[in-house]
Amino acid sequence: MPAKRPNGANLNDLMRECFRVNRGLMDASRQLTEGTGITGAQWGVLTALGQGDEPRTVAETARQMALARQSVQRVADVLAENGLVEYLPNPDDKRAKLAEVTRAGRRLLLKLEKQQQKWIADIAADCSDADINTAFRLVQKIRQQMG
Repeated sequence: MPAKRPNGANLNDLMRECFRVNRGLMDASRQLTEGTGITGAQWGVLTALGQGDEPRTVAETARQMALARQSVQRVADVLAENGLVEYLPNPDDKRAKLAEVTRAGRRLLLKLEKQQQKWIADIAADCSDADINTAFRLVQKIRQQMG
């Protein structure tokens, strides 16, 4: 009879696997953005800024991404320098400008999204929707319990 595992050991195994998945996602984002002139981190911020129909502040974007405002600001500034994002006046707050994805930024997002969809389809080919949904709900529940 195998030895009983301590309480939480399975969750600890899952957490280690999540770290491995995260490393794999970072590697994949580097590969998908290769030759585009942006990094995976820049792609993430550009995607977050491009969601929705209205421009948003960097602070709002950082909260949505669960990242520090300063790190998102640095990335957004690089995107603006490269013509992928532009800053607009914010009628609600003179200090917090709105960031809007430019046409060039939207074209790049579309290109990257097409590449990502193929990559995702290849990864998901051996997974059922039910298994993916179950895994999503479990990881989401754990994240919510962590605070």
